Amino acid sequence: MARLVVAFLVILSAATALGQTNPACPWVALGTAERLLGGEAVVAVHLDGNTGGTCRFTRRSGNNTASIEVQIGPMDSHPCPPDSERLKALGNEAVQCRLDDSAAQKSDRIAGRIRRVFFVVTVINIPGATKPEPSDARLADAYAASPLERLAEQVVGNLY
Repeated sequence: MARLVVAFLVILSAATALGQTNPACPWVALGTAERLLGGEAVVAVHLDGNTGGTCRFTRRSGNNTASIEVQIGPMDSHPCPPDSERLKALGNEAVQCRLDDSAAQKSDRIAGRIRRVFFVVTVINIPGATKPEPSDARLADAYAASPLERLAEQVVGNLY
C-alpha cells in the first residue's frame, strides 16, 4: 500500500512539473527571443491549428517593457504603410516599417508572405533592433542584417 501511495505521488509531481513549463513557439526559439530582449522572457503562445497563431515574448526591467510579437495566419494583417522599405530574401512582398504607437512605445515590424501564409514580426521598445549588426572587418559583409531581420529570417525559415 505504501508503494502505491509513493508511486502515485511521484506521478502526480511529475505531471505538475510538466504543466508548469513555458509554451513553445513554433516559429521563434525562446533563446533567440531572450538574446534579443536582453534577458529572461515570459512567453505567451496561441496556436490556431496548423495554419497560424501568435507568440509574444515579454521582458520587464524596472519601468521598461520590451517585447517580441510574431503573428502567423492565412489573412493579410499587413500593418505597414504602402511606401515601406521593401526587403529581399524574406519570403514574398516583405516590407519593414516603424510605428510609434505612443511616446513610450516604439515598434519596428517586418511583414510578408510565404506561399499562402502571412507573417508579421514586431519588436517593441528594443533599441538597436533595426541597426545592422557590426560585421567583422575581416569578412567585410556588405549585407549585414539587423537583429529584427535575423529574427524574421528565423520565422520565415520555420514557415517553409
